[in-house]
Amino acid sequence: MFGHLDHPAGVSPGAREMAEVVRRAYAIRLRRRVGTVAACVIVVAGIAGFFAGRSPSEHISTTETGYQFNALRGPLGIGTPVPATALVNVVFADEHDGFALAAHRGGAVLATTADGGETWHVQNGSLPAGYGQSDGYPGQFEFEGAHGYLWGGAPETDGGAPLWVTSDGGISWHAAPIGPVVYDVSAIGTNVWALAGACDVKPPGGEPVVPCALTMEQSLDAGASWHPVGSTGFADVMGATPAAQGVELARITTSRSYVLTASAPDLSGAIALSYTGDGGATWQARPVPCLGAFDLGAEIAASGTDDLWLLCGSQASAGDQSKELYRSADGGMTWTRTASATGLGTPPPPASQPNALPLAGYIAPYSIGHKNLAVASPTTAWLYPFRTAMFKTVTGGRSWTAVPGLDTAGFGSGGPGNVTFISATQGWICQYGVGLWHTDDGVHWSPLGV
Repeated sequence: MFGHLDHPAGVSPGAREMAEVVRRAYAIRLRRRVGTVAACVIVVAGIAGFFAGRSPSEHISTTETGYQFNALRGPLGIGTPVPATALVNVVFADEHDGFALAAHRGGAVLATTADGGETWHVQNGSLPAGYGQSDGYPGQFEFEGAHGYLWGGAPETDGGAPLWVTSDGGISWHAAPIGPVVYDVSAIGTNVWALAGACDVKPPGGEPVVPCALTMEQSLDAGASWHPVGSTGFADVMGATPAAQGVELARITTSRSYVLTASAPDLSGAIALSYTGDGGATWQARPVPCLGAFDLGAEIAASGTDDLWLLCGSQASAGDQSKELYRSADGGMTWTRTASATGLGTPPPPASQPNALPLAGYIAPYSIGHKNLAVASPTTAWLYPFRTAMFKTVTGGRSWTAVPGLDTAGFGSGGPGNVTFISATQGWICQYGVGLWHTDDGVHWSPLGV
């Protein structure tokens, strides 16, 4: 989540340009002046009829709601404003430039920002199929400059779930010649790794789904060409397992990386962790401490090669899930249980060791690891379980507290979203229907686009 984790590049947050402040102030005054007239028009015409009658070329402001954004008929042209409440997944290249998947009429569009997330505009209104609300918001993506990678969409009718690559900032996309199933991707500059499987997710004729062997593919030219990386011995995954939840690639540098695989729920216990320190030429197995009721799913994060954080998830119900957090300071050779949340299908914690993790909210296998765990250092991390508030630790995971303000703002209401950081202090969190918030000190959060 922090790119080159062992060699992080410092980011110095800067003040917003005065011109942008003046422009926004003028826009607010203008909206206030015409507010009375606009209200009369809406009363006469009706909200639904007013927006439904708009043509595709008409735009709305970035402060409108996701409901009003959905009223615009597509395909949406480049430059169409996108409200922050429509965002479901965001990534940032630096403190100014970011990309987002935004929900629109059951599908998804790619949006961009050049002012740190204050305003967003459509970059591509015709993304490949499989990334919208009707597909369960499954997608993941990553950008390095103008080069981008989109994967994890709902399987196509022929059984494929490909990797899509762009070299023009997301305006156009082409399918990478790997797969047909791509489970996870990581780019460091033009050096890109992709975990792929050669079996179909939906085999023809309704035959039973069989285990699918993983291969690591590498591109040294930002996705233009690909070749296998060394010899791998990863644990098989099930072809029917949702691509985003079953596999996680935690890449530290161009030579050091971890791969976590978790089989389908009917193969509980088959969670494996592999490590390479030589660019994928060789891989070594690492032990995984997720046992018993906590072997249903796992997700991993790191602040460097040796500092690993591992979350183990159990069965979930009614918004709650028992969880365990393990820490390793030696690259996964040994693990220490640091915190837990028990009581749902697991023994309640002893009075002397109350739950430090929140019992509310979902992690693996119901959520994507990249989207809800951000680790800044061996002491500081943020956890954003699906369907609950965001939590922070400054004690290496031994204690967690809800981030003030975000829960009262509506985060945790159940909509899709993610948390992402580009440094130990600069981060963003979004949730569909709630909006986008930002911190530049790792402590205080403020809304954007309102």
